[in-house]
Amino acid sequence: MSAFKNEAAWIMTERAKELEVREGPVPNPAAEEVVIKVAYAAVNPSDWKMQDYPFLNLPYPFIFGNDVSGTVAQVGSAVTKFRVGQRVIGHCDSLLSLNTTNAGFQLYSTCRERVVSAVPDSLPLANAAVLPLGVDTAATGLYHDLKLPLPSLNPTATGKTILIWGGASSCGSSAIQLAVASGLRVITTASKANFDYVKSLGASEAFDYRASNVVDQLKTALKEGDLVFDCISTPDAQMACAEILSSIGGSYLPLVLKPEKGLPGNLEVQPTMGLAPAFTTSELNELPNSWGTGGAPHVGTAVWHDFMPKALETGKFQAKPEPLITKGGLSKVQEGMIILRNGISAKKVVIEIAGEA
Repeated sequence: MSAFKNEAAWIMTERAKELEVREGPVPNPAAEEVVIKVAYAAVNPSDWKMQDYPFLNLPYPFIFGNDVSGTVAQVGSAVTKFRVGQRVIGHCDSLLSLNTTNAGFQLYSTCRERVVSAVPDSLPLANAAVLPLGVDTAATGLYHDLKLPLPSLNPTATGKTILIWGGASSCGSSAIQLAVASGLRVITTASKANFDYVKSLGASEAFDYRASNVVDQLKTALKEGDLVFDCISTPDAQMACAEILSSIGGSYLPLVLKPEKGLPGNLEVQPTMGLAPAFTTSELNELPNSWGTGGAPHVGTAVWHDFMPKALETGKFQAKPEPLITKGGLSKVQEGMIILRNGISAKKVVIEIAGEA
């Protein structure tokens, strides 16, 4: 039994308007799990959307939160890659497993070892916290769905171009960098104010998604055999990406949300599940909230263990977007969710839970 005294920000009932800070679940890691003393926890759209418009069946009271950074507090019996006291980031799986110990908005969060990565001393934990869900969603679309070469510190050029729709988003920021690390040329959409930002991540060209002729511009910029990944998935973005991909003879379009209506072209569309890198397919099928998509544990290992630690240390992967830090601990999680609900650009809301030691 763990000796850690835990607290968490709970949503007590479905659609409750305010989270409540109460005693948290006692950490009890399985063999391949890591308990993280949380320094910072990032807020994602799924958090406020699950509060306002729950789209999964959850047992209440429940705890939200996907992304955490901090230090290892405890490891399961089969964990070999991490040690107590090590600085790490982790991707929490509570929305699928329904296990509140594996949620982010608490003092101690438990994560599967496959989706935990070491954080170099040069990278502040507040910045590192922006990464997990964005990276795993991008990695699922690129490697599990589109079957790109896995990321490398010294990639070999593939000769292909990929359009990342929504490059300034959290998922888009990671997708640009991972695609470049896989040897692809990247073009992306963003607001004009974020052109320099997306290019700093490795995009070769940026296109204004608000331009009336942006679809025609992008059709011209791509050729047969190139790829498209929709990291925004508003209805307009889905329609635009489907039209562009159809025009170059493409057949497979990864999206971050299911289409609300039919899309043009004879395309296979696949909503990317950001936690696929944490699970095998058989493990996913046993989960209460399995989304019916395949697992990809090899992607988790390749990205989080083989690539990310060295890429962060050498600066070949940037922890982006920048954190918008809300201080004050677990009582400020609701405030952070409201900030994100109201909309921000090229930043990610991060709650200071315990802070950097």
